[in-house]
Amino acid sequence: MKSLFLSVRMRLLALCLGLVFVLGGASSAVLLLMAQGRDARDAQQTQFQRFETVLAVQQAQSLFRHRSGQLISASAAGEETWQMTARLAQQAAKDDLDRELAEFAEFDEASASRILEANSGIARLSERAMAAVVGGRKTEASIALKDLQRRLDQIEETLRGAKAREQELLRTLQARERSRIERALLVASIVIGVAIVLGLIATFLVVRSVIRPLQITTDAIRQVNSGAIEIDLPPIRPDEFGDMAVALRQFRDQAERLRRLAYHDPLTGLGNRARLEENLQRAIDRSRQTREPVAMFYVDLDNFRAVNDKFGHKVGDRYLGEAASRLNRFMPDGAQLYRHSGDKFAITVDNLDAGSALEHTLREQADSVLRGLSESYPLGDNLLNMSVSIGIAVFPGDGETAEQMVASAEAAMYVAKKNGRNNVRFASAQLTGTMRKQLALASEIRRGLERGEFEPFYQPVIDVDQGRVVGAEALLRWRHPENGLMPPSEFIQVAEESGLINQLGELCLIKAHEQAQIWASRNRRLRVSVNLSVRQVHDGKILQILRGFGSAPGSRERLIDFELTESALLDSTEYSHTMLTEIKRLGFRIGLDDFGTGYSSFSYLQRLPIDKIKIDRQFVIAMGASKQALAIVSATLTLAQNLDLGVIAEGVESTEQMRQLRILGCKFQQGFYFTRALPAADFEAWSVAFERDGMDAHARAVAGREPVTIGVR
Repeated sequence: MKSLFLSVRMRLLALCLGLVFVLGGASSAVLLLMAQGRDARDAQQTQFQRFETVLAVQQAQSLFRHRSGQLISASAAGEETWQMTARLAQQAAKDDLDRELAEFAEFDEASASRILEANSGIARLSERAMAAVVGGRKTEASIALKDLQRRLDQIEETLRGAKAREQELLRTLQARERSRIERALLVASIVIGVAIVLGLIATFLVVRSVIRPLQITTDAIRQVNSGAIEIDLPPIRPDEFGDMAVALRQFRDQAERLRRLAYHDPLTGLGNRARLEENLQRAIDRSRQTREPVAMFYVDLDNFRAVNDKFGHKVGDRYLGEAASRLNRFMPDGAQLYRHSGDKFAITVDNLDAGSALEHTLREQADSVLRGLSESYPLGDNLLNMSVSIGIAVFPGDGETAEQMVASAEAAMYVAKKNGRNNVRFASAQLTGTMRKQLALASEIRRGLERGEFEPFYQPVIDVDQGRVVGAEALLRWRHPENGLMPPSEFIQVAEESGLINQLGELCLIKAHEQAQIWASRNRRLRVSVNLSVRQVHDGKILQILRGFGSAPGSRERLIDFELTESALLDSTEYSHTMLTEIKRLGFRIGLDDFGTGYSSFSYLQRLPIDKIKIDRQFVIAMGASKQALAIVSATLTLAQNLDLGVIAEGVESTEQMRQLRILGCKFQQGFYFTRALPAADFEAWSVAFERDGMDAHARAVAGREPVTIGVR
C-alpha cells in the first residue's frame, strides 16, 4: 500500500486532485463574492426603484394640483362643460396619484398616509375657497386658501423628505457597494494568489519528485549507451523509477555481457580483435599529441595446428590458454594483451621513449617473450614444445591507423615465420611489402569465395591404347573480376599460408563430384581426380563431406579420386594415415602425385593406402635427353605393376613423349599434348570430338605445332 501511494501515478493523480481542489476552492470563493455582489446590486436596484417611485409620486401630485386648479377655474367661469371636463381630468390625476401612493406606501407607509390625508381635504377646501371668492367673502376665502396652501406645503415637504431619505439611502448603498467591491477584489486576489502559490508548491514538489529521478535514470542510460564501465545507477525506490532502476541494472548487466561478447575472447578472457583495434587507435591518437611511440607485437604460435590435429581441439584450447597465460606473464610492464584470431595474439605497448634505443628496447622485450614461451608444456605423458613468431610494428612509421599497424605487424610476423620461426622481425616497407600483397590477396580470395568466382576446370586423362577419355583432373581456376582467369599458381600458395586452402579444396571437391554425377547420368563414367591438401586431411571435415556423397547413378562405384603430393606427406602423422584409410574404406581411391620428387617414396607406397601413382612431369619431359629420367620412368612403371598400382604420366606435351610412354607400358596419360584444362562444357565437347576422331587424327592435328612447354596446369 505504501508503494502505491509513493508511485508516480499516485503522485500525479494527487497533484491533479490538489490542483482541482485549490482551483475549485478559489472558484467557489470568487463565485460567493459574485453572489454577494448580485445581492448588493439587487438592493441597489430596489433602492433605485424606490427613488423613482418617490419621483413618480411627486410628478403625480403636481399633475393632481394642476387638474384641481383647472377645475377651480372652470367652476369660477360657470361653464358646465369645462367643469365636467376639468372634473374628469382631476379624477384621472387623482387615480394616478393613488396608484403611485400605493407603491410608495409599500416602503414608506407613514409618508404615504400623510400625503393621502393632506390630499383628502384639498378638493373640499378648493371649492370652499372658490365659493367664498365668488360670494365676496374674503375672510372665508383667505382662511380656506391658507388651509389649502398649508396642506399643499405639507405634501411637498413630505415628498421632499421622502426623496431626500431615499436619495441618502441610495448613496449609502452605492458607497457600501463600492466598499464591498474593493473588499471582494482584495479577497479574490488573496484567494487566487494563495491558490496559485499552493498549486505551484504542489506542482514543484511533485515534479521535483519525478524530474530528479528521471534525470538520474536518463543520465545512467546515456552512460550505458556510451559504453561507460562505471555507471551512476539510480537508487531502487518503491515507485516506477525503482522499477526502471531494476530494469536499468538488468540492462547494464546484459549490456556488459554483450560488451564482453563483443570485445572479449571467451576462451582466454582477453580482449578480442575489435577491442584491440579500438584501444590501439586510441593509443595512436594520444601518440599524435604526446609524440610518444606506440608499438605492437603480433604473436603467432608456431606449432598450434599440429597440436590440434594430434590431440584434438580440447587440448588445443588448453594449449592456447597456457600460451595466453605465458604471454601475459612475460610481456612488458603496462602492455595490453589481446587474442587477435585463432592462434594469433597481439601486444600493444605505449608510453615508450622515442630515440635510438627504441628498437633495442623492443627487441629485448620480444626476446623476453620468446624465452618465456620456449619452455616445454607438459600434457599428460607428453611434453609439447611451444614457440612463437613475432612481428613488431611501431607508430609512427609502420602505419597511420590501427588497421595499418596490425597489417604491418602481421606481415612482419609472416616474415619471421618464413625465416625459421621462433624469432622476431620488425616491420618495414621493404621487408613486409610482399607480405602485405599476400595478405591483400588472401582478402580477395575470401571475397572471391563469397561471390562464387572459383570453378574447377578439367584436364582429361587419356587411355592412349584405346584412344578414349577415361578420367579428368579437376584444377581450380579463379575468374577474377579485374585480373581475368587466374591459374592456381597465382593464389594456391597464399591460400595455403592463410588457411583458405581448406575452403578452396572443399569447393573444388563438391563441384567435381557434382560434375562427375552429371556425366555419369549421361553414360560417361569418368573418374575425376581432386587434389587433397594435407591441411584438409588434418582438418577431418572431409569425412563428413564424403559420407554425404552418393555413388554413380546405376552402380555403387565412387567416381572421385584423391591425389596427394609427396611433399605434403612429409608432415604426415598417424592421424593422417588413419584419415586416408577411412577415405579408402568409404570407396574413394587415393593417388600419389608428383611421384619420385620426395625423399621416401617407397615407404609411402608400403605404408599408405595408395591406389595409383602419377609420374612427375619433370621425368616425362627429360626422357628424351636423360637416360636417368628414362630409367626412373621405366622403373616406376615396373614397380607399380608389381605392386598392382595404377600409373598416370602427367606433363605429356609432345607426340614423341606420348609414344615413348606408350612403348614403356604407360597407357594413361595427361598433358598439354592432348589439351589444357577446360571448363566442364568445353571438356565434354572436346572429349566427344577426340573419341570421334581418334588418336591418329589427334597426332596429325598436332604434328605441325610446336610442343607446348608451359608448366601451368
